[in-house]
Amino acid sequence: MRKILITSIGRTATLSLSKFLNTFENVQCFHEKERQDVPLFFLSQIDQFSNLVKGYFEHRNTTVNNLNCSTYIEVNPYFRFVDETLLKSLGWRKIGVVRHPKTYLESVFVRKLFTESDVLCSQFPDNSDAVSATWHTLSRFQKLCWYYGEVHEYFLKSNLPIYRFEDLVGSSSHLKNFVSDMGLPVSEKDTWKLPKHNTALEFATKQKIASIFKKERSESPSLNWKAITPSEMDFYQEYCVNPAKKLGYAIQ
Repeated sequence: MRKILITSIGRTATLSLSKFLNTFENVQCFHEKERQDVPLFFLSQIDQFSNLVKGYFEHRNTTVNNLNCSTYIEVNPYFRFVDETLLKSLGWRKIGVVRHPKTYLESVFVRKLFTESDVLCSQFPDNSDAVSATWHTLSRFQKLCWYYGEVHEYFLKSNLPIYRFEDLVGSSSHLKNFVSDMGLPVSEKDTWKLPKHNTALEFATKQKIASIFKKERSESPSLNWKAITPSEMDFYQEYCVNPAKKLGYAIQ
């Protein structure tokens, strides 16, 4: 059985991708399979919890091995930092899907990451990162830029097969190559386009409803590029533009 983990910095288009892959014969594809996966996003980043992470995936692997399919695929952004060595030891292959920094920042800016409403255990710089000394003085934009760089530099250092989100959504040939790279038969499909599933609109609608019931504005403002300061643009250059160029994005 082929076992594949597809992971990314965020959830944009991940549900559409999983629905598309699940239409192939003898494939079972899940999107964020278990609710218990969320804590693994935090635990998988800390060496002191490596035994827990290992045990979690060994249990998941046993469950997967009992499925009646030739290819098991999991599209799960919460597993972006799970060690590839562990996955390989269990017979899994890890693939990264990356984003253009501009569209990523615009999409994540209206969400809760690095706001006062953010109650999840996100990633923060450790003592070895120079940013940690001034973290409390950084703007939210700067923190999001740092986060973009941290995730994508991790992907680059891991030597994962990497695909650009924009290519998969906008190019049938890139999507076909992506599927072929996983060993799936491209001859099964006549149409190469991901199904539309606008979670961004769904999220915005839920936020609006919540704000009405709370009688307050709970949604975050959109990113205004004209309001970005020179020091913030320096962060964008260092933590977004530099890794994005390594990923093949043409950014002036």
